[in-house]
Amino acid sequence: MRAIVPSALLTIVAVACLLADAHSDVIDVFTAMAAALSDENVPEFMNAFDKDMPGYGKLRTDVTALMYQAYISTSIEPIKEEGDDTTRKLDLDWFLQVRSPLQAGPIVHRREIIHCELRKQGKHWKIASLQPLEFFAPAKLDK
Repeated sequence: MRAIVPSALLTIVAVACLLADAHSDVIDVFTAMAAALSDENVPEFMNAFDKDMPGYGKLRTDVTALMYQAYISTSIEPIKEEGDDTTRKLDLDWFLQVRSPLQAGPIVHRREIIHCELRKQGKHWKIASLQPLEFFAPAKLDK
């Protein structure tokens, strides 16, 4: 009986560590995405996504246009996360500031709850679903 209790405790600790690692790894995905937006690095931003994700092509087109039209600042705050060491679902409070490159140009602020599902592919987490994709559409800076 004594051997069962430490064994069960070790199993619980191991599972908790795996979930903590999964959380940290998933947060790293969004940290890299935020940096890529600020650095105008479309390939790095799109690297977070599974290429088979529905809407991947349109997202790539929209993000490319958004990055080329403006300076982008972003902050991402996870507000809900669930899942295991192979699949994670997150709700993110995502703020995006899109600033015209013109000195007196307009600034567009976007803030929305973004729903994501990530799946582990090999050693990397990839976004398999993101809604709404329109959040990353080019801004209307002509007003």
